[in-house]
Formats: sequence, structure tokens, C-alpha cells
Amino acid sequence: MINKFFSFTALLLISFVAIADHPKDDVEKWLAKMHHAAHMLNYEGKFVYGENNKLTSMQIIHSVDKKGEFERLISLDGSGREVIRSGDTVTCILPDKKSVVVDKSRPDTEFPPTFPLKVKELSKYYKFHFGKDGVVAGRSSVKLMIKPKDKYRYSHTLWIDAKTGLLLKDHLIGGNGAIVEQFMFTEINYPDSINVNRNLSNSKNKKFTWYEAKDFKAKKETSKSMSWKIMDVPAGFIPGVKRHHNMTVSDMPVEHFMYSDGLASISIFVEKKIKSSKNLIGGSTMGAINAYGRAIGDYHVTVVGEVPHATVKMIGDSVEHVK
Repeated sequence: MINKFFSFTALLLISFVAIADHPKDDVEKWLAKMHHAAHMLNYEGKFVYGENNKLTSMQIIHSVDKKGEFERLISLDGSGREVIRSGDTVTCILPDKKSVVVDKSRPDTEFPPTFPLKVKELSKYYKFHFGKDGVVAGRSSVKLMIKPKDKYRYSHTLWIDAKTGLLLKDHLIGGNGAIVEQFMFTEINYPDSINVNRNLSNSKNKKFTWYEAKDFKAKKETSKSMSWKIMDVPAGFIPGVKRHHNMTVSDMPVEHFMYSDGLASISIFVEKKIKSSKNLIGGSTMGAINAYGRAIGDYHVTVVGEVPHATVKMIGDSVEHVK
């Protein structure tokens, strides 16, 4: 669950149907304001994150000063787990395991979630419109809905603080209308300043084991050419990073492909089968995350993404070896 305490992805558009009291030109302005608020404002509060009918309660302390951006997430479920972000350094404190993990990289998912700013192409695959304004955590909120034009993506419903622009609530919705993942502030305030000590953990005063993640790019990534091809992806998903590297736990080489439509992203992994490992065959779901696995001769393909099952299956079934 600790991996989910990080960072989502993003958006901004061009054309849509506007309702309520917001002219259509406001969409870009609201999303830009939301992005600015998430990174440039001081705020602290409590929020809930939910998936698989399970809610997790967190406290967040976010501050910005001349030294940069600082963020501290504290689990309120009794485990005492924390995630502290300072610049590009992410520190995970796990009191229940008496350990601390330090990584020099941006998290995959952020709280509150942020959305990309240059996504003109998204309007080809998503519809955007305002809904009826509401109240979240006692704050007046602007409601913005993002709906896909096909079955290969999820819908988003956003509630944005009408005064500050901070995202206060986000529902990720499946094709059947059910909420597959949600985030919502229950308390929020915006202090003029936050004492630097509030973004520090007392873990250094305890006898924890410290682990520092290895530099993946320096030691794992190579320029070796891809020997596998993805033959079929939904419209709008374009290839991003392609890597040939070794798994952290072994020397087994893995080919890693990434695709994104600007809002949703998908990873494809191809590795040689190991007798001792239990590879996924068929589909698997955890909240909004779907995975699909299949064997191709002596190799195994796994597709993972915050997209519907139809998307990962379509991509997984299209992977071919190119000699």
C-alpha cells in the first residue's frame, strides 16, 4: 500500500461541453491553477484514499520555501508509516518493519493527484465538462468531469477548491459506473507558513535499518535493441520509455515498454520464464490497477496499468517476438 502514497498523472484540454456557471475557456485555467496549487502552496490536512472497498486515512503536510518543496505523508491506520519527499528524494519510514527506504526518484503517484498541462491531443479520446459545484472538506468546489470516448480508459470526476485551486477530491470510474479508486480530503487548511520540523520524522532517533535504492539508470538500463514488438494498442496510446535491464532480484534480463495517452499509462514487461517463479496467467485486478499475463514459448509477458482489463488484454495479446 505504501507504493500508492505517491503520485498519479494529469491534463488540460481544448474543447468540451460546459455546464453550470463556468465558460469553456475556464477548463485550462482551472487545471493550471490546480497544478500550481499542488506544488506551490502551503497546506495541511487529512484525506482518505480508497480501492477494493478499503479506505486508508492519511495526514499530509506540504510546504514550499526558498529551499524547495517538501511533503510529509503520515498513515493514520496505526502502522505509523510515513513518506517524506524533499526535492527528488523520497524517504519511506516503515516502523512496523523497523526500516527506512530512501530513493532518488519522483514517485509514481502523488497526493493530491496532479494532471498534465499540455494535453491538447486528449480531447480526441476524452470529453470534458463541468458539473454542479459542491462542497468538499468545508470548501466550495468546482466539479470537472473527464469521460473517455471508448472502453479502454477510465473516467475522472474532480472537485477543485474554488478559491485556491487545490484538488480536494477525485473519483476514478470504471465503465460500469462504479468507483474503482478515490481520493478525498476530509480536512484542509492553508497556513501562511509551516515549521520545517513538521516535515521531519523522528526515525533517525530509532534503531531502524536504512536501505538506499540503487541508481536504476546508471546500473540497470542499457541501449540494447528491443527484440519484442507491441503490435496493437488503443488509439492515442503512444510509446514512451523502452528499456532493456535486469530485474532487481536477479540477473534475468527484462524488456520494458511504456505507453501513455497523456492521462493513463501502461507498462509491458517481457522476461524469460524461471521455473521457480509463479508468473501471472490471465487477468488480475487490484483497485484501478489491471494486469494481464501470458506465456510466449520460453518467455512471459506481463501488462500492467491504471486502465480497464480490456486495455491490458488487448496489448498483452498483441506482443510478438521479432527475430
